[in-house]
Amino acid sequence: MNKNYIKSVFSKEESIFSNDVYTYTIYHKYDSNPKEDIVAVESSIPPNKFELLLAHLLFKAVELTGVEEIELYQNEIKEILYKKYEDKQLQNKAKSLILNYPLDLYEVWEKWCSNSTYQDVLNIKEFQVEGLNEIILDTLLKRKDSETNYILRNFKALSYLEKAAEQFRFTDEDAYKFDVIDVVCKIEEIKKIIKGNECANS
Repeated sequence: MNKNYIKSVFSKEESIFSNDVYTYTIYHKYDSNPKEDIVAVESSIPPNKFELLLAHLLFKAVELTGVEEIELYQNEIKEILYKKYEDKQLQNKAKSLILNYPLDLYEVWEKWCSNSTYQDVLNIKEFQVEGLNEIILDTLLKRKDSETNYILRNFKALSYLEKAAEQFRFTDEDAYKFDVIDVVCKIEEIKKIIKGNECANS
């Protein structure tokens, strides 16, 4: 697959939702408990877009955390889909005649992760909904893996600091300019500590 295919899928200015309801079973080739780990999802997002959405979520988790080995699990993806990509008219739509579309997350990753398509999948604007980054990070933080949890907590702290610094940099009030510069400097120092590459000056 290539970027021309992605463009063709979203060539029309239309909703990501269709008039039919599809049932997807999401699994992973290397599931330790295949029968328990598989999940079913009902969605009116058609198969060509739904597969790209799965790839988008998988790549987004890696981009947000900076951890190449990070993977979203099926139950986590289902939760994100229902919270961020739920069709409000789902119950009023006809079910597709094809009852089930199986999707292997391993195959989805391998299919779309090439240098020519990875960034294109990440940049699909139709999938960029408000609060997606936050819900992905919060979902990953619920895990019991202490090492991953530590990395993600640091990353989340860093993202909040960057937002704060961005807001301060665009403050125009003369009365606050000195304080703003001081706060920005402190934030930059804290960021260095979080990244572990330099100690802040006391």
